[in-house]
Amino acid sequence: MSYSVRLQRKAAEWEELLADWPGEYPMQGVWEDEGGYQVFFASAATAERFVAVHGGVIAPVAEAVHSWWEDWEPLLVGERFFLCPRWREDPTPAGRLRLEMIGANVFGGGEHQTTQLCLELLEQVLRPGQRVLDVGTGTGILSAAARALGAGTVWACDVEPAAVELARAHAAAWQGSVDAARAGCADLVVCNIHLAVMREILPELRRLGAPLLLSGFLAGQVAELTAGLRVLGLRERDGWCAVWAVG
Repeated sequence: MSYSVRLQRKAAEWEELLADWPGEYPMQGVWEDEGGYQVFFASAATAERFVAVHGGVIAPVAEAVHSWWEDWEPLLVGERFFLCPRWREDPTPAGRLRLEMIGANVFGGGEHQTTQLCLELLEQVLRPGQRVLDVGTGTGILSAAARALGAGTVWACDVEPAAVELARAHAAAWQGSVDAARAGCADLVVCNIHLAVMREILPELRRLGAPLLLSGFLAGQVAELTAGLRVLGLRERDGWCAVWAVG
């Protein structure tokens, strides 16, 4: 059972909070509509701690809440990808690689700007045969994309059991941790993750010595995260950013 907290207003303060989420409130995702935000948590205890500080209304998440998944439409992303909900049978356009959009309380369904920005950069920088490490894999969509682009080996890791289960079905997933990886194990590291987590694990990602494809942050936070790195590529959409960097 998941739990949601309804934030009844939309404002710049909430956009900053949701982008720079405190680590003590691990969330499963955020749904934005005209009235505000709905934030999803894996446990009632986490939701209650959040509400005690920030306010909001807690409600259990029924399957009906996710009926919007059924309204997803296929998307053309970048020059090579065709994202399509797994329950649709739309034909894959010529020259496109088909990726499944997965509806779940795990990040990486395919509809978010950061996922799409990562896919656009990935198709530009990944070379056939390269080894890819996908950190915080979520549904496994970026791992699946790397394999479709011809990566030789793809490892994926996530600390959420639900994410590992989904990613195993979506792509080959490794349930481990970044600190278990050794320097030189990958030719490219992909990480589309919440900013609070990114801050904690970025030193470990850099230790691996591979180019980094990073997302999950806003344009105003790029300078902080890329300090000491050489940015080779940057994409931005609706305030969200993805970067390709080395160093």
